[in-house]
Amino acid sequence: MVAWKIATAALVVLLSPVAAGAAPAGKVVLAQGVDPTTLDMANQSESPASNVGRHIFDTLYERDPNLKIVPSLATEMPKFVPPSAWEVKLRKGVKFHNGEDFNADSAKFTLERLAQGQGKLRGATFFAPIDRVEIVDPYTIRVHTKKPWPTFVPVMAFVQSGMLPPKESAGKETADFSRKPIGTGPYKLVRWSKDEEIVLEANTAYWRGAPQIKTVIFRPIPEDASRV
Repeated sequence: MVAWKIATAALVVLLSPVAAGAAPAGKVVLAQGVDPTTLDMANQSESPASNVGRHIFDTLYERDPNLKIVPSLATEMPKFVPPSAWEVKLRKGVKFHNGEDFNADSAKFTLERLAQGQGKLRGATFFAPIDRVEIVDPYTIRVHTKKPWPTFVPVMAFVQSGMLPPKESAGKETADFSRKPIGTGPYKLVRWSKDEEIVLEANTAYWRGAPQIKTVIFRPIPEDASRV
């Protein structure tokens, strides 16, 4: 718990928006013990992939530096709709890295991909209670579950539910998501040289404001003594 809190606080500092009128600058290299096996967040449950994914994707909810769950791409905490549904209001004016708008279609596509991925996507197990996602209006969804699901909100903060652009993603396989991950997050993938480095570049159109650091590089360094 303490280690996670420290890591979360460090991430907040790294992703803090740049001052008004300034541009992202500089480079940060982050060492990990191993390279991710995939960048398809729905198909993983490992720290190396999740660490990269937190830079590329946003979720409906997230944990702040004090581990409190707060809205992210949602605008408020969800409303429980008896007998077993959760209504979520979505943030307007958010765009994916490819220019698609984030809206109810995006949330429905992402969550139903997870719900239908049981036995196929490694991260889908967490989302097994989802039955279907109803679009109430362009920026409101209602997540219907197979039975009451009290841990709905914490699970919606898992990086596996990083929102995806439905037009770009329709019909794609997990290998495609891994090769070209597209989210709404503060960084965009530039390249992934397997077992060498993953290079990310600041998303200057990020809805929270462009991050301070222009380039973030993840490198796998197996030796503990060499990793800083």
